[in-house]
Amino acid sequence: MKTLYLHIGTPKTGTTSLQHFCHDNQQKLAEKGYFYPEFDFEYANKGKYRNGLFLEAVYLDDEGKRLKDKEKENFNNGLEELTKLFKIYDNIILSDEGIWTACFSRKRGKRLMHQLQEYALTSGCQIKIIVYLRRQDEYVLSWYNQLVKHSITTKNTLTWDEYINNYDQYINLDYLGCLRKLKNIFGMENIIVKRFDKNYFTGGSLFSDFLDIFGITFEDSFYTKEKRNNLNTRLSENACEIKRIINETTKMNTNETRKFECILREFSPVSEKSYPCSMMSEEESNGLMQLYELSNQKIADRYICDGRPLFSTITCTKEKWKKNNIHMLDDVIRFSCMSALCTMRMAEENSEKIMKLHTALEHPFQTWFKKIFQNPKTS
Repeated sequence: MKTLYLHIGTPKTGTTSLQHFCHDNQQKLAEKGYFYPEFDFEYANKGKYRNGLFLEAVYLDDEGKRLKDKEKENFNNGLEELTKLFKIYDNIILSDEGIWTACFSRKRGKRLMHQLQEYALTSGCQIKIIVYLRRQDEYVLSWYNQLVKHSITTKNTLTWDEYINNYDQYINLDYLGCLRKLKNIFGMENIIVKRFDKNYFTGGSLFSDFLDIFGITFEDSFYTKEKRNNLNTRLSENACEIKRIINETTKMNTNETRKFECILREFSPVSEKSYPCSMMSEEESNGLMQLYELSNQKIADRYICDGRPLFSTITCTKEKWKKNNIHMLDDVIRFSCMSALCTMRMAEENSEKIMKLHTALEHPFQTWFKKIFQNPKTS
């Protein structure tokens, strides 16, 4: 039977890396019977390799106005494209971590998933949902880092205390409840649950673990992110706080916040090494995980069935981050130096571009006229 594999995240479980991996290895995957398509849909500030965006994304015009008709048009056109692709391929892979969030935070997302399942039933294909789950305490930490680092919403100014005291307003940690809703739409037998934990990865890597879903063995010939720049890496705790203060100071557009993000990422490894810490203490991590201990075990028993717990019981033992730590001054100096260096490099690049442009625009006759006026006897 024709199968649509829909990878829906969750967020902060290597989805960006997997999307780039599938895109970079599109031909190799196709040779093995699995196609990762590209569509022409464009969404502002969204990764172009998230080929499942049309299934859930809100569409905004250049002025930020939502266009519901365009959303519906893209959804229907996307399904039409799938129908065409299924005439060529037996297995298609789509990926978009926003689907996980959309299913449980927006009525529209749940409705669209019902429509997708109706499409599958009428077109004679089946849908397999792939979802990676991460320890709740790690997810809470990672999502806060992403929120401050990458978001351009007002939430990017939240302090850690403001965030952690109301985390259920921003992320859903009740994985069992979320899976139950997916089960009601697609059927329990069509939900593939994977652990986002290197201790559990088949073959020892996320890529080999993902390929194992399709019965594909990871080989050295696959192009991986180690051969490109790191994607969507986290900021150190001090760098994250610096970015939060910047967010609080001025409102930035997407390009501006990405530039600051790049600068902060440059010295984050040094910052992390000099002050290895966590926003959450060991006691806080244990307390949070105890809240979901029972439901997590039910997930392991019902969806994975390998006799092991859903997550590793090893808890982070890093020192709890403090804003007035003695390393903050060093990181502020690093940030200032990196910012100045970035500005100088950009100035040099722009200067070189201007000189090249001036040379390119210089009309041949200008050189001739210069010769005439400098040495009239040559005329």
